[in-house]
Amino acid sequence: MSKLRFAIVGCGVIHTSHVEAIRALGDDAELVAVCDEVGDRAKEVGEKLGVRSFNDLTAMLDWGQFEVLNVCTPSGLHGSCGVLGAKAGKHIVSEKPIDVTLAAADALIAACKENNVKLEVISQHRFSSGMRLLKGWLDEGKLGKLVYGESVTKWYRTQAYYDSGGWRGTWELDGGGALMNQGVHYVDQLRWIMGPVKSVAATMGTIAHERIEVEDIVSATIEFQNGAVGTLLASTAMFPGYKQSLEIYGTHGTVQIDNSRVRHAQFASGDEEQSMFGVKAAEPIVKDGVFTATGEKADVAQSQGAGDPRAISNSGHVAHLQDLIHCIRTDSETFMNGQEARNALELIVGIYQSAKTGKRVEFPL
Repeated sequence: MSKLRFAIVGCGVIHTSHVEAIRALGDDAELVAVCDEVGDRAKEVGEKLGVRSFNDLTAMLDWGQFEVLNVCTPSGLHGSCGVLGAKAGKHIVSEKPIDVTLAAADALIAACKENNVKLEVISQHRFSSGMRLLKGWLDEGKLGKLVYGESVTKWYRTQAYYDSGGWRGTWELDGGGALMNQGVHYVDQLRWIMGPVKSVAATMGTIAHERIEVEDIVSATIEFQNGAVGTLLASTAMFPGYKQSLEIYGTHGTVQIDNSRVRHAQFASGDEEQSMFGVKAAEPIVKDGVFTATGEKADVAQSQGAGDPRAISNSGHVAHLQDLIHCIRTDSETFMNGQEARNALELIVGIYQSAKTGKRVEFPL
């Protein structure tokens, strides 16, 4: 089959992950154009990469010699850029989050459906081996009934990071701070594993940074529709930047993940005999990040950008683009489709509503 041609709108920090991912696909994909409205940025990137450059998305869409549009703009422009691309008949790859408002997310989802194009939203941690192991164990019923889920992002961003772009740290274009921008991946994973949300209560603050409108720390308690509870912490004020973690506890199993790597996994032994002290536990399947039976690492930890956004691995982006290409060729639904991305956004929006009003927020919004 012929290779798919890609174009990128937005040439900020994250666009390099998309460039590298497209290149990694070899004969399946080709980058043909870039676009950015800021000064000569697109021209400089285009010359460096040997591709066409544009200062206006409409002009690039009018040129139109590509099949896939990768949206790498500020978060608050993801939806509007994606809608323009969808209406021009382009498949859409959107950086996370899908947008910063549910209305914009819904407009993008609708535009892709109406124009019969695919939508893939980046949530690369879903493709990590740690999350694949966890989701597999969950689907096999090894965890039993879910009891508690915990998502923690203890990252750090300098003041210079927020000062580097006028859109950073604004509600309009960044959509939020530590939660919307950095914590979104682990919000998505928590929501994916634990299921639909019933209500949230949250608090947030701006403690370690100046000249930003948004939070650099937020915490929330979550009630899920299945009766389980959860907690969430996201911050960009944890110097010098620490791990992201996801911990899931069920009646018959526990899985703990650090930076996309399974640190610990333990399940009931299969012996149904119970005592007043609970169900007998088997030896851990994974302990200290190593499969106990084989001595192999449970999975490979990736650089996650705890202290530097430029350190984020692009392997998950490669997996996303491979999924998109497969779905285009087979006319099937993408793995991280618009509704899946909207689920994470809805939880984030609900947390912000609760923190701003001081009241528990009920779902759906």
